[in-house]
Amino acid sequence: MKHIFNLSSAAFLILSVLILMSCSRRDFDTLSPASFPTDPDVFLDAFTAGLNYAAFGGSDVTAFQVDMEVKYEGESSMRFAVPDAGSPRGAYAGGVFFLDVGRDLTGYDALTFWAKASKSASVDLIGFGNDLQESKFLAQLNGVAMNTNWQKYIIPIPDPAKLTEEKGMLFFSEGPEDSKGYTFWIDEVKFEKLGTIAQRRPIILAGQDQTTSAGTGETLTMGGFSAAFNMPTGIDDTVNTAAAYFDFVSSDNSIATVNETGIVTILDAGTATITATLAGEDAVGSLTVSSTGEVVKPQSPAPMPTRSADSVISMFSNAYDDVPIDLWNTFWQFSTALNEDIQIDGDDVKRYKNLNFVGIEFTSQQINASEMTHFHMDIWTPDPTDLPAVFKVLLVDFGADGSFDGGDDSSHELSFTSPVLKTGEWISLDMPFSSFTGLTNRNNLAQLVLSGDLPNVFIDNVYFYQDANGSGTGGGTPTSAAPTPTANPADVISIFSDAYTDQAGTNFNPDWGQATTFSEVSVDGNAALLYAGLNYQGTELAGGLDVSGMTHLHIDYWTANSTLLNAFIISSGPVETAKSLDVPTSGWNSIDIPLTDFNPVDLMDVIQFKFDGNGDIYLDNIYFVNDPSLGGGSGSTGPSAAAPTPAYPAADVISIFSDAYTNVAGTNLNPDWGQATTVSQPPIDGNTTLLYKGLNYQGTELSSAIDVSGMGFLHLDFWTENSTALEVFLISDGPVETPFTLTVPTTGWVSVDIPLSNFSPVDLAAVFQMKFEGDGDIYLDNILFRK
Repeated sequence: MKHIFNLSSAAFLILSVLILMSCSRRDFDTLSPASFPTDPDVFLDAFTAGLNYAAFGGSDVTAFQVDMEVKYEGESSMRFAVPDAGSPRGAYAGGVFFLDVGRDLTGYDALTFWAKASKSASVDLIGFGNDLQESKFLAQLNGVAMNTNWQKYIIPIPDPAKLTEEKGMLFFSEGPEDSKGYTFWIDEVKFEKLGTIAQRRPIILAGQDQTTSAGTGETLTMGGFSAAFNMPTGIDDTVNTAAAYFDFVSSDNSIATVNETGIVTILDAGTATITATLAGEDAVGSLTVSSTGEVVKPQSPAPMPTRSADSVISMFSNAYDDVPIDLWNTFWQFSTALNEDIQIDGDDVKRYKNLNFVGIEFTSQQINASEMTHFHMDIWTPDPTDLPAVFKVLLVDFGADGSFDGGDDSSHELSFTSPVLKTGEWISLDMPFSSFTGLTNRNNLAQLVLSGDLPNVFIDNVYFYQDANGSGTGGGTPTSAAPTPTANPADVISIFSDAYTDQAGTNFNPDWGQATTFSEVSVDGNAALLYAGLNYQGTELAGGLDVSGMTHLHIDYWTANSTLLNAFIISSGPVETAKSLDVPTSGWNSIDIPLTDFNPVDLMDVIQFKFDGNGDIYLDNIYFVNDPSLGGGSGSTGPSAAAPTPAYPAADVISIFSDAYTNVAGTNLNPDWGQATTVSQPPIDGNTTLLYKGLNYQGTELSSAIDVSGMGFLHLDFWTENSTALEVFLISDGPVETPFTLTVPTTGWVSVDIPLSNFSPVDLAAVFQMKFEGDGDIYLDNILFRK
């Protein structure tokens, strides 16, 4: 419900009538465009003329009051009382201060105000541009830190030239902190021309250069809009903005067009890139859309559920009888989502496109899921799922009265991000009700809301279920312990096993936002890990672990109901690689995975483990082992001796990388060229060596171009057991680059002297980069030019 307090509606109405009367005989063809007031004041000691207040729906409508006691200066301030969690008056404090008639704010560069709070707190958001109508030019600060002292706050206007008729003067939203309410005050609210806000840096798509696929007729909604500024304090701050501040451009309007709100429409097959500017400055980030002319959709159906029908309440699935659902799209205001029913290989699937949020209602026949333990959904998206992309699932219970907003409603929303989200794969979300902490009742479930940053989502197998023991997913329990390992402790680095001494300080249940229920259980007297209702689960090591001397990762695992299970090891970066495990099992499975299967993970710096999939997974005996007899993989154990020491006179050498010479200063041995290669410098027999692990390509950038035209050869030493292709390039300005093919694999260190004439037409007087391309693990040393 909207509550509006208007201080001057009557006065404005009278003024409007007088203006109309005075203009009744004017020749309208001679009129100039209407001008709007430029008044900068919003609230000094009282509401500015024409200012209204409206409380947001679901908020405490009494949260805002004018305070005559506490103020920064003058006679009064704006007081905002944030309610406690569970307050019957409302869940939070939030509302909008807006005008009847817009103002011309083009002469200002910021909204400023003074504020303080009754305790140290972080207000969820404060901004301007919300006018309860189109709200076209929103701009806001998130997480506004306040304390008990008055401080001045500045919200830069992303592009003042856009604000020729702005009605949204101020809006805010804040909920309880640690379940407790508090009070904050705002005073001296006005627009100013500071002239000290500098270095505007516009951003779209959170600064990412994203690539996605779409079909003809599809629409994509861009997001992640913001602008960073250097503030008068010298500190940078970022304002989250509406799309309308930006001017969007498509590289090919015959393939894709983009409107002023950032909605991209695909018109034909081909590729187009969407970029943007803000006030004439190029925005960081872009969206490249590739269209085949056909809708991008799953090529195979979602996994067929196997849970017993008597433990399931199904909303949508070919595997079960569904309960009635009133609407799969409520078309609530501001929702842009469209939906349709399609089939994939005979399986019914619901498709949502242009999804920002969508309501799904079953109010006429509400669902009693009080005996259920989990909510399940399979989703598939063609859209980019890299962070910060999020997909959200909200469940709403109408309470015992069975009506919306009856005072006993409850709800909770879960958010999913990468690595759970994946592009072009069916993902099973198994959500324990224990994770829906705000959903205090589930006897009268009536709404499901899907939202987030994925405009194209396919869903299937939407159901509630009860597991066999009330907390897992009905997968049963192993009756015997995992096999006892027999590997020599001297050859083992153990993460979790009763048979060995485990790495100290390991966190087996870090908070990564997972829906998995974690526990450590006893199976036949032996400790095991249980991941119940797995979506994903991490393990964090106390520090980087060097397992480069090991050959395999050993895991024992047991599951009766999983249909998907992947094991990852992760090194800094992060760099991670998955190994798919066979599920379900018919007992304990023991697997020894060659560490080479995890390329390009840096085995000298393993920091985390991860499992993702579904079902209930029991794990034991997770350890690294050095046992070449286990076979598998094609990896490299590394050279046992250093590369030969070169003996060329120093005066005849320009060295890039070598312990034997003084190297060219300022060289970047690992520039960010988007490569998958992991670069490190391990010592071998006391000699620093360059290692390219999991090479696809790797660059080297010199601090400036060097003249090697007086040299005769490029010398390098290289060693590899598993590479099948390797080339070295010299690069001069242009760029001009030429490769030379090296013979791989090697039977030890190979020293090669490549005549520089082989790199023609590279300008040897101005070499500024080198590059290696190939595969496998490559050790390099003594990279130098010599006469």
